[in-house]
Amino acid sequence: MPLRFYWVLLSWLPLAPVMAADWQGTLSDGSHVEVDAATHRAWHRQGDRVEPLWDGVHQLQDGSVVIVRHGIVLPTQQMLETWMRSPEEKSRLATPACDDLVKQVCGEDNRCATSQPCGLAHQLRDMAEGKLDKGTDPAARVRTGDQCREALANPFFVRCD
Repeated sequence: MPLRFYWVLLSWLPLAPVMAADWQGTLSDGSHVEVDAATHRAWHRQGDRVEPLWDGVHQLQDGSVVIVRHGIVLPTQQMLETWMRSPEEKSRLATPACDDLVKQVCGEDNRCATSQPCGLAHQLRDMAEGKLDKGTDPAARVRTGDQCREALANPFFVRCD
């Protein structure tokens, strides 16, 4: 290949996005788990074998747990910290789950806007976005985003039909 091709390729490298690192942990049996930062897919590594981590709750050597549903990990604070580079990115990640919660309980056209679950969903989203308290720690916003993810499965937050 001509040398000019490599110079063109190298000139584009600074424009490539910096990808977040995958999160890795050690399961209680000594095998390893890796979670892809982009897809949140979990992989079980034992020696040369790599396979998807099965659904369920998996205990790590440090006593913490990894929860897998449908092949996707529910991110822990430690995972989010590994994947994030700045507090702004952390708070941006917290809000999609809250947006989903608001859509679910308030309805696409906001027809359930007067319901109590809708009002609480809006409060959670506002906290995750830092609108309620300007001095909110970005880590607290991420925890609020985690609460939105949990609320999506909570029967109190009924779907607006």
